[in-house]
Amino acid sequence: MDELKPIKSGKVRVDDVNLYYELYGEGDPLVLVAGTGISLAPWRVSQVPEFAKHYQVLIYDHRGLGRSDKPDMHYTTRLFAKDCVGLMDALGIKRAHMMGHSMGARVCQWIALDYPENVRSLVLSGPGSGKYSEDLEDYPRGVPMDAALEMIEKGYEKYQSDHWGPGFMFSEQFMKDHPDIVKKYQELIVDEVPPLKCYLRHVVARQCHETTHLIDKIKAPTLSLSAAKTLMRAALVAMLYLPKCSPTKYPMQN
Repeated sequence: MDELKPIKSGKVRVDDVNLYYELYGEGDPLVLVAGTGISLAPWRVSQVPEFAKHYQVLIYDHRGLGRSDKPDMHYTTRLFAKDCVGLMDALGIKRAHMMGHSMGARVCQWIALDYPENVRSLVLSGPGSGKYSEDLEDYPRGVPMDAALEMIEKGYEKYQSDHWGPGFMFSEQFMKDHPDIVKKYQELIVDEVPPLKCYLRHVVARQCHETTHLIDKIKAPTLSLSAAKTLMRAALVAMLYLPKCSPTKYPMQN
């Protein structure tokens, strides 16, 4: 099957950076916000072809990634949110459904908090609100020790490739059933590996994110998705800080 082509793409100046974007399909706007150090490329594999049947889909590279500018400065999830809304404004998108994965889900939280008028709904995949408790000893506010060691021991590109292997993005069963899809993602990641310094700045932005004390102020209809390994922590935060939240467990799907 031929890869779906964007109806519009290019770079747009947003404040101090040029951000690369691609637009697909027609309909109500849906903005896909990528995770830590990930370019827009992986969205093209599964999400864009499906969602573009029903929505106008916007994907883009965060600052520091892909074809967007890579300023050598401190990055935060709140800054990424400002970038995203600035891009939407530049493209004439006044209000959109927002879907964020991992760090992108954190960015979407800030979009909903700082720019509620721009948000129709939220889908937060593998999100987190931050440390949420100072009793957590396994939530460093910088580059995690295990990640730093893995990058040193494996080398940066091998570390990136392995992120899309068993135990992280895909289960063993999914890899067995869909080796072609896994291979496609791994190839995209290797091709789109950001400069090391930019990647580390993204990791720090993710680790320093904190909205736990604010998430009850998010008014947009929100669906939060978490896998089995992160479900208990996500459910705990939701029940502590979102009185109207009803965590639901679904059977594992491959």
